[in-house]
Amino acid sequence: MGAARDVETENERPRREEILRLFHDAQNAEPLHNYVTSDKLAEIARKLDIPLAEAEGVVSFYRHFSRRPRGRYVIRLCDSLSCRILGSLDVYRYIRRRLGIGRGQTTADGMFTLEVVNCLGSCDTAPNFMVNDTLYTNLDETKTEEVLAALEHEAVKEVER
Repeated sequence: MGAARDVETENERPRREEILRLFHDAQNAEPLHNYVTSDKLAEIARKLDIPLAEAEGVVSFYRHFSRRPRGRYVIRLCDSLSCRILGSLDVYRYIRRRLGIGRGQTTADGMFTLEVVNCLGSCDTAPNFMVNDTLYTNLDETKTEEVLAALEHEAVKEVER
């Protein structure tokens, strides 16, 4: 997903059916925040002319959105039956040991958040996880370490720029 777009002008107002895109834009506007702030939620409700409680209900319904700060990289580990049978618990245990976090937690440096989800829709390549919007498949400890190391390396390179 790209940078957030400012869709509102004096004559152009976002339509109600754009609410999910607006939440995506708000959440992705600043990669270091990676969540929908209270200010952004209120702004979206105002733009769509809907009650704040309705906007809150929508944003809380979808697990992809968060109302609290998360890491730069959000790891969504699949816990479907296929993934569980093929080793997702081993991947989970490895991530816990490697990053020192459990389900719903964020590393102290704000780099990673671990979420466990019901299904990622890729059972034929289990076990899987998504990091932000990228799916990683056929995971084991070795491949998981490669992914985590590459993300850490990417973050260091971005800081150096």
